[in-house]
Amino acid sequence: MTGSGSFSFGGRDVAAGYDDVMVPILFEPWAMRLLAEHDDWTGMTVLDLAAGTGVVTRELVERVGSEGGVIASDISGAMLEHARRRCEGSVPAVRFVEGPAHPLDLPDASVDYIVCQQGFQFFPDRPAAAREMARVLRGGGRVLASTWRPVDECELFGWICEALRAIDAPEIAELMRAPFDFLPETELRETFEGAGFRDVEVGVRSHPMASTGGVERAITIVYGSPIGPKLDELSEDRQAAFRTALTGLVERHTDGSTLGRMAANLLSARKGA
Repeated sequence: MTGSGSFSFGGRDVAAGYDDVMVPILFEPWAMRLLAEHDDWTGMTVLDLAAGTGVVTRELVERVGSEGGVIASDISGAMLEHARRRCEGSVPAVRFVEGPAHPLDLPDASVDYIVCQQGFQFFPDRPAAAREMARVLRGGGRVLASTWRPVDECELFGWICEALRAIDAPEIAELMRAPFDFLPETELRETFEGAGFRDVEVGVRSHPMASTGGVERAITIVYGSPIGPKLDELSEDRQAAFRTALTGLVERHTDGSTLGRMAANLLSARKGA
C-alpha cells in the first residue's frame, strides 16, 4: 500500500506491524471479497497496485493459473519485502516493481486487469494515477479498486478517532481519518471518468470486522496501524487515558464478537477497446 504525506506505511517497523496485525483481521478478509467480484481470473496478466505486503498478490497467483501473470507494485520497499516472502515459490512467479503509482514502470497496454485494495486514496495525484492505469491496460481491460467509506461507517476507526479527541490529540485523530474521509464516492467516480474509463460503477460493500479479542484486540490494532508510532510518542498517562476511552467505546457498541462494521466503496471501470 502506498503512503502519502505523514500517513506512511514505508518504515520496516510499520510494515511488520501492518502485516502481523492489520492484514489477518482486516485486509485478508477484504481481499477475498474484492477478488470474488470477478468470476474468472484464469490466464490474465494482473497488476496489484499498492500491493503492500502482498495479501491480494498471493490470492491472485492462485487465481490466474500457470498461463497468467501477476505484477505487484508499491512505493514501499519495506512492504514489498513482506510481499516477496508471502509469494516465495509461487507459480507463476510474481514480478515486483518498487515505485510510485505515477509514473508506473510498466509498458503501455501490458496488463489485462488492475486491482487496487485500499491504496488509491493515498496517491498524491489521483487523476495522474488513473491515467497511468489506463495507459498500462490493454484495450477492454478493467480496474477493480476499493477505498474505505467515511470513518463513521468504519466503526472501530471512528471510535479510535473519538478516543483520540477525548485525550486532546486531534492531530493524531486527523491522521487516523486519512484512509477514510478524504476521497468521497463522487470524486472517485469522476476521477476515473476523467481518465477516459467507461462503464464506471461505484458500489458499497459493508461487513462486520469479526474478532473475539474484544478491547485488547482493538488496542492491538490501533498500535499496529500507521498511527502506532505517534501514540508511542505520547506520555504514559495520555496513552492510558486513550486506552480507557477506547475501551469504553468498544464495550458500549459491541457484544465481543465483532469490532463493529467496515464499509468500502468498490469501483469497477473499463478501458475502451
